[in-house]
Amino acid sequence: MNKNLEHLLVLYATKSREEVRFALADLSRESLEATLIDLLTLYLNDANSSTVREWITLHIAGYQPIEGKLGYNGYRMTAPASETERKQFCEVKPVNTHHRADGTLSRRLNGGGSFSDYTPERLEKDLGKSDLQMLVSGFVDGHLVYILEFPFSCLERRLRALLKKRFPSGQRKANEYLRGASFTFRDYKECDKVRLLHLTEPIAHWEDALTREFRNYLVELKNKESPNA
Repeated sequence: MNKNLEHLLVLYATKSREEVRFALADLSRESLEATLIDLLTLYLNDANSSTVREWITLHIAGYQPIEGKLGYNGYRMTAPASETERKQFCEVKPVNTHHRADGTLSRRLNGGGSFSDYTPERLEKDLGKSDLQMLVSGFVDGHLVYILEFPFSCLERRLRALLKKRFPSGQRKANEYLRGASFTFRDYKECDKVRLLHLTEPIAHWEDALTREFRNYLVELKNKESPNA
């Protein structure tokens, strides 16, 4: 870790904000830039927290973040302020892959995501929100590559199959969950309401970080939305 960043993190956690400001004032512009870049790199690649990746995805997709871990990740208003206000909610699944020290990737992106501690009750609740949207995004070494948006209902078949396998009788005991309900682009590619909101080009630059099938799918979506591009 950058020594200046290390010092500032400890200072921020243990000293007054005035002391932090004094320490920042002592750094040259070059040192400040290097420290900020290292902080962004550290935060965006954090395997234990997706907070910043979620925020970036929401911001670019035009949603407002919702604070807290429970409930949905973001919302946007679907009616002018002069009319009855209506919020459209979304779930964000930002997946990051990174290059290890030996140059290999931690994973290849497949347009997927996962729901933690999922239940049949949660599925019915989510399906009950007819306009609930999914935002699926992919990052490589903290750099945003794509954002896809589609109705949550496009995942119903996949999630029902996983829940049926976990709870064959359709019933579950207290504190029993489907720990990881994962999906890939194959589970929503037939949905006719998938929108490509962001794609960092040239896509060939990210080939090693995407599965071949998913890369081809992104190209198809791009061509469909921009046929003359």
